[in-house]
Amino acid sequence: MKWKTAIKVAVTSGLMLYLISKLDVNAIYEAFIQMDLALLSLSLPFIALMYLIKARKWQALLDCINVRIPIRRSLEIILIGTFYGALTPGRAGEVSRAFYLDAEKSRSIPTVIMDRVIDVICLLTLSVLSTALFFKDRSLIYLMILAVPLFISGIVITMNERIVSFAFKSFSQGKEYTENYMKTIREITGNKKVLLFTFSLTLGYYILNMIVYWIVIKSLSPALNNILTFSLPIIVILGNFPISISGFGVREFASVTIFQMLNENSAYGFTCPVVLYLLTSLSPALLGFLFTLRKKV
Repeated sequence: MKWKTAIKVAVTSGLMLYLISKLDVNAIYEAFIQMDLALLSLSLPFIALMYLIKARKWQALLDCINVRIPIRRSLEIILIGTFYGALTPGRAGEVSRAFYLDAEKSRSIPTVIMDRVIDVICLLTLSVLSTALFFKDRSLIYLMILAVPLFISGIVITMNERIVSFAFKSFSQGKEYTENYMKTIREITGNKKVLLFTFSLTLGYYILNMIVYWIVIKSLSPALNNILTFSLPIIVILGNFPISISGFGVREFASVTIFQMLNENSAYGFTCPVVLYLLTSLSPALLGFLFTLRKKV
């Protein structure tokens, strides 16, 4: 695990250093200090609503296994998961949510997995639509062609009984653990009403996220192209590749590429995803850290 972490740190550092070497550092600094903070503050209610949606979505998935928790508790655990997710590639640390429930881990972990699977499916759909409608760049199309099968393969792996059984055996978990895990997956995937409801919530979450991104873009420069707003799903899905720490470097690289594609200032392309991350991930993660200081359920 140490060498894997070292590789991810190297990828993150390498990408960030490469971008900074290619961009005007003074222009990036000026973009930050000249940001319209009053306009940026308008994003806060939307961010709060985004996390309430995430909490309600997970609550609906937990209902499938008869685990009932209040929306407030669901929100607290979501924030804790955001904290651990911020420290890990591909937000894998969000699985920690399962350990803050008074339920069998073989039953609660699949709800977190399904939460992420629904996220990825929604993001892939939005990313393909955005690429097809607004960003018909050859390099970006090649990236999406690579991303789609990789993420689909990841989804299949999390639902394949043989692979799951092998993974659990590696962690000294017995057959019963695998059976409970697969039972939960089947209960959720077999409930079409819950799948439709949670997918609709996820879609609403990313629509709100795009509104926040639009506010971030306009707080940097009102003259920036509104079409850039629709690049968010692409930036987020590529940032979920588990090759860097918390997506750093990958998100910024994708954003700079898209800004350059539309002949916009690359400094803004670097700044936008950083500001969005601070608002929608790091700030909630700090709240989550405070909740980790309390005793688990």
